[in-house]
Amino acid sequence: MIERTRTLRPLALLCGAAILLAAPLHAQDALTASAPREPVPASAEPAPAPTGPTLAAASVAVRRPAADVNAPAPAAARGHDRGTALMIVGGAAILTGLVVGSGAGYAISVAGAVVGLYGLYLYLQ
Repeated sequence: MIERTRTLRPLALLCGAAILLAAPLHAQDALTASAPREPVPASAEPAPAPTGPTLAAASVAVRRPAADVNAPAPAAARGHDRGTALMIVGGAAILTGLVVGSGAGYAISVAGAVVGLYGLYLYLQ
């Protein structure tokens, strides 16, 4: 059993390194894919701020700041895509196989590595 763990340890480390190294590459793609912003015309001047005490400033209540009309809409929150989900499941299967040990654990680890590598392939496409 110890010999099989020794042979699976490099495989687990390789898969873990591949998963960790792929994340920054995907983050860089998100920055270049954003839509360009339209320039604000120079003639649009902000409204002057009120001077002196105001009734709104005299309040002690917590207020939400007013939404900026010229601010771009926030990007839609993305969940995990299919490639990321497969990499997570593959990594979990590798760890489960290492914990189980014996012949069944080896099979689970190899299947997890295959699923994780396929997820990495989808993730990088």
